[in-house]
Amino acid sequence: MRKAPLFLGVMALLLILAAGQCLLPSREMSEMENRVLAGAPKISLLNFWNGTLSEQMESFAADQLPFRDGFVSVYSAMQAALGRKTMGDAILGEAGRLFDRSEMWSQRNVRLNAQALESLAQRTGKKALLLAVPSAAAVYPEKMPAHAPLADEKSLLAVAAGETEVLSLLDAFGMAAPGEDLYYRTDHHWTAAGARLGYEIACEALGIIPAPSKPAVSIRGFYGSFYARYPLPWIEADTFSYVPYEGIRLLVDGVEKEGLVDRQVLLSRDKYAALLYGNHGYIELIHDDAPAGTLLVIKDSYANAILPALAMHYSRIIAVDPRYFSGNIVDVAMQYEGDEILCIYGLNTLASGRTIALLEGL
Repeated sequence: MRKAPLFLGVMALLLILAAGQCLLPSREMSEMENRVLAGAPKISLLNFWNGTLSEQMESFAADQLPFRDGFVSVYSAMQAALGRKTMGDAILGEAGRLFDRSEMWSQRNVRLNAQALESLAQRTGKKALLLAVPSAAAVYPEKMPAHAPLADEKSLLAVAAGETEVLSLLDAFGMAAPGEDLYYRTDHHWTAAGARLGYEIACEALGIIPAPSKPAVSIRGFYGSFYARYPLPWIEADTFSYVPYEGIRLLVDGVEKEGLVDRQVLLSRDKYAALLYGNHGYIELIHDDAPAGTLLVIKDSYANAILPALAMHYSRIIAVDPRYFSGNIVDVAMQYEGDEILCIYGLNTLASGRTIALLEGL
């Protein structure tokens, strides 16, 4: 008899959740988890017989659960209270700072990507430069929990340096002013201050003089990719920062955008995606008042914070993201007159996949 109220309460909760799932409209996107949610399954005889219907229904029920964001936050808080420092690919460090779990990063991936970059340089007669962005864990090791599952990023950089010319940021980041945030606490990307250091190192390698620094625009309420994996309710939002630039035109797949920043995305949690309107296979930055010259950049999302600054020195920057580009990279490189190919890649992207090595033409 004593268990009856508890049983009835659980059944009532389940009925409320089931009714809510039937009555409430489905959500297409989870802003907190920063991912697309599963939609209603397509019922067919084929799906029934091959077993995919049950999988689709299970994913739909989990993703469209009413109050899902609240349940995910409560579960994350329970894990943290139990002393669990990792959840998925995120690690909880000191002072609410989150980090990337990197023990699965591969030296082989780094080697193959670096070899492909050098092969592109040799086939086109241009010079390849790899600006490899380390993770926050390598820059702030004192904020990491003991025995955290991490890769040896110095060894990964050494592997890349054995194949092509690497512009390492570790020393420069280590000498940065104490207390200066070079990375966001809830995201893997660098801040405007971190991107500025990367820009200065790139300028030195390219033989150009860095332009004077400009004040950054700051916007509160940024929750990044790490928070999407480990959404602890007590972690404060980051302040997103970017440097505005005038006189530069952005073309995405040949279509000119309004400015360099997607103002609508700035209203969301994942504000970094506003830079250069997110990630695309092929973009161009045109600066009519800049000195003549073209630069080819092979990039991931780290480059989005640094390309506008580099565009101040070139009349045209062609930027290719191998994760989304389906053309022939050798053809692209042969079509412009620049002498250098600059690759701006996070070490996480370089070591977790073979995106450069799999480009068509290499």
